[in-house]
Amino acid sequence: MATNQKMQNYTWLNLIIVLLANFNLLAQSTEEKEKISGFIDFNGYYDTREFSVLTYNILANLNRFQYFSLTNYKSGKHSFDFETSYAEHNLRYQLSKKSPLDFTLQYVLRSGPDNDDYRFGFRARLHSIKKISSIFKKLNMRYSINPMFVQLRRNSKTKYMSIIEHVYHIKISPKTFNNRLYLSGFIDQNFSYLKNGGLAFKYVSEHQLGIRLINQFYAIFEFRINDFLPDGNYGLGYGLEYKIIF
Repeated sequence: MATNQKMQNYTWLNLIIVLLANFNLLAQSTEEKEKISGFIDFNGYYDTREFSVLTYNILANLNRFQYFSLTNYKSGKHSFDFETSYAEHNLRYQLSKKSPLDFTLQYVLRSGPDNDDYRFGFRARLHSIKKISSIFKKLNMRYSINPMFVQLRRNSKTKYMSIIEHVYHIKISPKTFNNRLYLSGFIDQNFSYLKNGGLAFKYVSEHQLGIRLINQFYAIFEFRINDFLPDGNYGLGYGLEYKIIF
């Protein structure tokens, strides 16, 4: 019952964000310079480890604020019933208009009781740093790194330096392929502090190749790694993506 209520909570939260974004777009006059921009994209995958995943992402930019969320529903093996869910809601604030640094607040929701997290950190957009931006421009690449310095969870001790998130997006020969190919992904570098004082890392990463078929409709192929699984840490996903840009 609690899990169903949790799923309803963040589903409604995402819906409210989408409605607010569209309302603001309609309400703004054409004379105003500041507008909300972003996208909503829907992804459906089948994984070679015999489960399916439904994912949707939402991005909204307004002035120096940015909202981004991802929501995953995962089925069981040989079943189309979505048994588990995972979501991240990110609110980011650019430190100044020309700064490549953003303050980040992240709310993580998972299936099950007492396992949601609040994280605080800073994101560095390396492609926005003046001295090296030309390199990224030539590569048609965006890359950011986001260390989370504080993590809070109910009935748990506060964690410090819990994860570093790496995110990238590359347009592959956009002139040659007419913006039809991209490679994007993330690497979550999770810190594991050992009892002997040592440090180990566990990785969760996904690397997606997208091929635009028509308009904003893509065929997608993904390589996945999850060190938290007891077995089957590697898998390949393939499916379809549809993106709405505003």
